[in-house]
Amino acid sequence: MKSRRFSAVPGTAALFFIQIFSTLGFAVLYSTLVLYATKHLQLGVREATTLMGVFGAFNYGLHLFGGYLGGRFLSNRNLFVGGMALQVFGCACIATGTLALFYVGLALFLTGSGLNVTCINMMLTQRFTPEDPRREGAFLWNYAGMNVGFFVGFSAAGHFQATESYSSLFIFATLGNFAAIVLALLTWRTLADRSTILLDKTPKQFRLRQLAGIGILIGLVPIVWLMLQRPGMTETIIKAICAAVALTLIYLTVRHSDRREQRNMTAYLILTVGSLMF
Repeated sequence: MKSRRFSAVPGTAALFFIQIFSTLGFAVLYSTLVLYATKHLQLGVREATTLMGVFGAFNYGLHLFGGYLGGRFLSNRNLFVGGMALQVFGCACIATGTLALFYVGLALFLTGSGLNVTCINMMLTQRFTPEDPRREGAFLWNYAGMNVGFFVGFSAAGHFQATESYSSLFIFATLGNFAAIVLALLTWRTLADRSTILLDKTPKQFRLRQLAGIGILIGLVPIVWLMLQRPGMTETIIKAICAAVALTLIYLTVRHSDRREQRNMTAYLILTVGSLMF
C-alpha cells in the first residue's frame, strides 16, 4: 500500500516545492507589470498594456522552444536551473527601479521563465511509466503547487503595491526564485533525466550539445531585449509564429494514421489553438 503513495516516488515531493517557489516571480510580475510601468516608470498606459501583451506572448511562446531545448541540448534540470538563474538576475535588475535596467531585467526574466516551465513537467513525467496510476495524482499535486505559488505571489504583490514598495516586492520575487534553485541543487541527483535524446549521444556529442544549449540560452536574452524595444514589430512576428504553429499542428493531426491517437491529438489541437489565439 505504501508503494502506491505519491510521496513514495523519488523526486515528486521536491518538484512540488520547487514548483511553488519557481512560480513566485512570475506571479509577482504578472500582477504588477502594468502598475509598475505606469506608476513608477511613468510609461503611458498604452505602452504599458502593449508591454504586458508582449510579456504574456513571450512567456507562453517560449514554452514551445523550451520543450524542444530540454533533453536535446541541455538536461531538463540544467535548463531549469539556468532559467531560474536568469529570472533571479532579471528580478534583481527590475528592483533597481530604472527604465534601462527594467528592459534588461524583463528580457532576462522572460527568457528564463519561458524556457524552464516545461522542464518541471518533463522531470515529473520521467519519474513514472505511462501505466503508473500515480502519475495523474503527481501532476495534480504539481499544479496545486503552482496555484500555491500564484496565491502567495499575488498576495505579496497586493501588499507591496498598496505601499508602492516595488523594490521590496521584486527582491521578494528574487529570493523566491533563488529558493527554487537551492531546492533543485539539494535534490540534484534525484532530478536527473532518465530517458532523453541527449542521454543517447556520445560524450563528444553530449558536450557539443551542452555548449550549444548554453549559447542558445544566453543568446536569446539580447534577442528578447531587442524585441521588447519594438513591440509593434514583435506583435507581427508573434502572430506569424502562432499561425505557423497552428497550421503545423493541424497538418500533423490530419496526417496521423492511428485513429485513437488522432482523437487525442484533435482534443489537444482544440486547446492549443485556443491558447494561440489568447
